[in-house]
Amino acid sequence: MGLKWMSLFVSNRACSHIPRLSTNHVSSVRKRRFFMAAQSNENDCGVPAQESFYQMLGAPKHILAPMVAQSDLPFRLMCEHLYNVDLSYTQMIHAYNFAESNGEVFRKHHLDVYPQSLIRNVLLGRADRDEIVLSKSQQNALVGLSESDVDSARRRILHAINPKQECIDVKPTIVQIAAHDPKVAVEAALLILERSASSANGNASPVAAIDLNLGCPQAIARKGKYGAFLHDEFPESAYSVLKALRSSLPNEIGVTAKVRLPPTRSDVNAGRLGPKAEMPPTPEQRVERLIDCGVDLITVHGRSRFENKVAVGACNWGAIQQSVAAARAYSDDYPIFANGGIEMFSDVENCLQQTAASGVMSSESLLENPGLFCKNIGSQPETAKGLLERQLSYADIYLDYATLFPPLPGSLGTQGGSFNVIRSHLFKFLHRYFEEQSDLRLNLGDNEFNNIKEARELVSEMRRRYDNLDEHQLLSKSSSSIDSSWYRRHRNSDAKNASTSEHNAIISTEEKKQLAKNRIMNMRKQRMERDSKQKLTL
Repeated sequence: MGLKWMSLFVSNRACSHIPRLSTNHVSSVRKRRFFMAAQSNENDCGVPAQESFYQMLGAPKHILAPMVAQSDLPFRLMCEHLYNVDLSYTQMIHAYNFAESNGEVFRKHHLDVYPQSLIRNVLLGRADRDEIVLSKSQQNALVGLSESDVDSARRRILHAINPKQECIDVKPTIVQIAAHDPKVAVEAALLILERSASSANGNASPVAAIDLNLGCPQAIARKGKYGAFLHDEFPESAYSVLKALRSSLPNEIGVTAKVRLPPTRSDVNAGRLGPKAEMPPTPEQRVERLIDCGVDLITVHGRSRFENKVAVGACNWGAIQQSVAAARAYSDDYPIFANGGIEMFSDVENCLQQTAASGVMSSESLLENPGLFCKNIGSQPETAKGLLERQLSYADIYLDYATLFPPLPGSLGTQGGSFNVIRSHLFKFLHRYFEEQSDLRLNLGDNEFNNIKEARELVSEMRRRYDNLDEHQLLSKSSSSIDSSWYRRHRNSDAKNASTSEHNAIISTEEKKQLAKNRIMNMRKQRMERDSKQKLTL
């Protein structure tokens, strides 16, 4: 069920004034989570029934996390239409860059939220993609594809969604921002609403909420003063941003926050917070502060900022459960999403049971297995052949969606950024098989390999190489082991880290050197051939 509201008008003005929150407002704002839906049902007394923000979203249980250059429109649509994802977040958008007066290129390259009617009509072939394919980078990703190729991709998608093609659901999206300045955050949020709903014509808003990133543990977040560093080291700044968003955005637009667990006493004793650090708050105290800011929904990742990448430990579902209990004791049936420690479908069920969370958010595991939230395909298949076909099918259907909705380039390059997003998805879908087919991995990592047509040929070649292998032969390969998955790539990292990590580099340094040597040799060969032809003509 989409967000219900009649219309949204956002002025083009700079947001120089942000209403101050009174003490009375702050103390009562946690009671404001229920607001009137524009088309709500009436109760027996003829009074319009009230819905919570969570109910207006359709009470989502399965959530796709915000991921830089990976929560792109084609991936979100694929997961929502085919793989039981109830709600998706966009990738994080830097509020300052988005709100800058000269930031039009940044805005065009990062915000991929459009009116639901436009998405639906493009899928049904009733509208062209002029409002979606805007950048040179997107056009480059489509090089070599004919109108017939595009139409074939559309037909495959429609058949997969609904063979009768009677109804296509397009869900609203939560847009995540990074910000520490309230004025900048509000200005960026209003611009996001204005641009995404510019042709909504009074229909449901494609933006369900603005989410503040208070969970990113990367070092770059410290430099930018956002994410977990903002929440840990400058909590009052974080809360000021949230209060400003809530007081400035329409009631129908939610304000949400994605957070990590606070540092522990052990972190303080170990000096990780500096020599003058005070004792950090408990998860329960944090939840109460967030609710008092008017936040409509909180996602809790069950790790602190110090548990990251190869240093990651087991996700603390117990702490998430404490946060859930505290939130509901403080504010009725307050919604909390649990995040972390989800590898397969059974983990989803166990997490919901152990944490009592309203929903489960996944990131890493969804990148390799978008069907994570589907009971029949969300776990390791019983056969190696089934696993192979599942992963190849993910690659095929994603390329179909990317053909209709090529991803925005983000910050991955004005020429090749769109395909770089696609490239990264393919690396994750087929991670375990690229470990066995290093030449295909090299090809996909080459910057000269840069469009969907070539990607389809590569996936076909991958399929051809395994097609003639029987179950016994497939089982003898490491790709059939659960330990070869993308999700588990950091386990035993001392032995495998250099060849399996694609976070900072899609291929290894040695492979990049080899590619450079190959290109130089090809250039020399071409020059020699030209010289020979010139001599023959003399």
